[in-house]
Amino acid sequence: MPAAAVVAALTTVTCLVLLSCQRRSLLTDSGATRLAVQETLARLQALHPDSVEDAALRRAVEQVSHSRHVATVWLFAPDGRIGYSTGSTARSTAAYRTVEEAATDDTRRVIEALPDGALTGEQRTWLLAASAIRREGTHNDIYRHMVYPVRRTDGSTVALVGVAYNVTDAEVGLGWKVCVLAGALGLVVYWLSLPLWVFLDARDRGERAWTWATFVFIGNLVALIAYILARTPAPHGGRAISPAAGRRQ
Repeated sequence: MPAAAVVAALTTVTCLVLLSCQRRSLLTDSGATRLAVQETLARLQALHPDSVEDAALRRAVEQVSHSRHVATVWLFAPDGRIGYSTGSTARSTAAYRTVEEAATDDTRRVIEALPDGALTGEQRTWLLAASAIRREGTHNDIYRHMVYPVRRTDGSTVALVGVAYNVTDAEVGLGWKVCVLAGALGLVVYWLSLPLWVFLDARDRGERAWTWATFVFIGNLVALIAYILARTPAPHGGRAISPAAGRRQ
């Protein structure tokens, strides 16, 4: 049983190392996904909508959310109002009405640190919008972000489209799935083999087998060490006999 725990632990550690190496390659930004998303967003320029409420613009933005590599899409009015959002990280801004409210504190402090007039009103809105779509934070390692302006025929900005997209187009292969499965299986075998061995050993020594096994199941290696230090020494050449059993004899 201890040998099985060691083998399972080594398997789990090996799989974690391999997954870590593969993860780095999966998160390498080649720029290919950015170019693909830019091409998708460039099609919005052909619409030349008159307002952010334009129905054709809304439909086009919804279609962007179904594009390859795109995880989340936001639609902002020029004054910073959040008009629409959908996708895996859209909940990060769902409780806010404007990019001013949704932007992170760090971004607001950066803007406050700039001298008056350093940013135009439009530039400030763009910066706050970029901060708002990144505020979720948890997936910023696997997603990149982009803020794209949609303009009228006269060149004025009618809307901003924010996008969170995949950092790479690399696919998760069979090797990744096998490592995940093997690592998970190794962890289960390792975690269960320790309390099982403690149960059998404690039973042979006349200890409280279920109590010690439960303790090791919860505390794992630390609890195992505590059991080994506290257990009753086995008599030379035989099984341990509990004090109660000795009195009966």
